[in-house]
Amino acid sequence: MVDLRKSYLLSLLLMTAWTPSLQAQGKRVVTYIEDVQEERRSTRWTLTEWLRIKERMKMMDVWLAMFSDPRKDKFAPELSLQYGQSHGSSQITYGDAADFSDSTWARRETDHKKEQGHLQFWFTNLVSATTGLRTLDIDLGLEAGFINRFMVEQQTLEPAALPALTTATDKIQYSGVNLRLFGANEQDSFLVGKIGKFNRSSGLTDSPFASTSGSYYGGEMALYFLSFLGAEGEYLAFKPQVSEDAKAKASHLDYGAFLEIYNVRFIYGVYDHTWTEEKEGQRLDSRERGRMLTVRLYF
Repeated sequence: MVDLRKSYLLSLLLMTAWTPSLQAQGKRVVTYIEDVQEERRSTRWTLTEWLRIKERMKMMDVWLAMFSDPRKDKFAPELSLQYGQSHGSSQITYGDAADFSDSTWARRETDHKKEQGHLQFWFTNLVSATTGLRTLDIDLGLEAGFINRFMVEQQTLEPAALPALTTATDKIQYSGVNLRLFGANEQDSFLVGKIGKFNRSSGLTDSPFASTSGSYYGGEMALYFLSFLGAEGEYLAFKPQVSEDAKAKASHLDYGAFLEIYNVRFIYGVYDHTWTEEKEGQRLDSRERGRMLTVRLYF
């Protein structure tokens, strides 16, 4: 009986002495397993991780191209020529500025033909080529153009108690400065700001609306959906110079889709041009809408 007790006590002592060693070994085994799993997890190839790395590399390439593109060091001027024709309708309203209502104005709605064109020249990469500094894609350009409207039939407006007006043509010439805020060149998706001067000859002889001049501002943008297909639009706000007792405002909106083949772009779009003038107690409103086919050449 005594021997059994001694053996039991000896076993307890041995187990107590080996317990810390066993616990330490168990911890090492668990730590080893965790380290191995973490290492394998970090080096595991997954489709999600591959796509994430690919997208990050693409963004890095874009960033590097913006600030280290070798083309920035080369002055590359650009020139484009554009011409378009259209058929549309004109709505002209003429009457007393103080009481512009149905009983005092005369209105005509008639078809018209229209042509417009412009020339643009860009000093692309001028700053980076001259100074050697890395700059963003911001370029300076010059523009000159015209917008002509011809009535299919001459129209005469005779409101009550006002002189009659006969209209047949409307011609605008403009020129200004463009600033490309986004886009590497003209044949790229871009955003452009515009400002300049204009002159208008309305064709209304012997009237206060015969001619107008002033300034304009606006913007133009283009977006490629495919390498040869996209959409573009332009908006111009005209600010005619008038006397203190007169008012005038106008806007031109053009937009459409384009198909580009090499250095030729074909554009099919719509336009909405409006003019409002008040002079010498008379008011003349004009709105022109239609569809236009345009061809543009890039050099």
